[in-house]
Amino acid sequence: MDYEGFLDSVRDDGGFRSREETKSIVANVFRAIAEVLPQKHLEGLSDQLPSELMVYLRGAHEEPDPYFDEHLFLGWVVSTIDATGERDKTTGGLDLYADYSGDEAMRRCRCVFKVLKSTVGADHRTSIGSFLPDGISALYQSA
Repeated sequence: MDYEGFLDSVRDDGGFRSREETKSIVANVFRAIAEVLPQKHLEGLSDQLPSELMVYLRGAHEEPDPYFDEHLFLGWVVSTIDATGERDKTTGGLDLYADYSGDEAMRRCRCVFKVLKSTVGADHRTSIGSFLPDGISALYQSA
């Protein structure tokens, strides 16, 4: 699958408004993957993913940060969500936008993961999932 096809698939699956929004979502999910995927696992992926996506994975480290958990992973994706607004005025003051943004970040990850898994071979599909933080790995498996 080429880059434009990858973006189209993510956009169609997620119902995102624009191509720019979709590009940003894909870029941030791939940047987060690069934080947990060891460099040595990039070699085989370059044959299966468009070079435009590999650019984001090139930030992978020799050894990934063991403290990069699901919250940090989702933090990369939350940055693409417009989550500005005012606090709920009820007792407790739940920030509805922040609450919404976590669910939306997981939905966006799921959309990208679904297309990623359909693009790479079974061996890489399994290996990518094994390096993701626990909560994100479960999300990846269900995509």
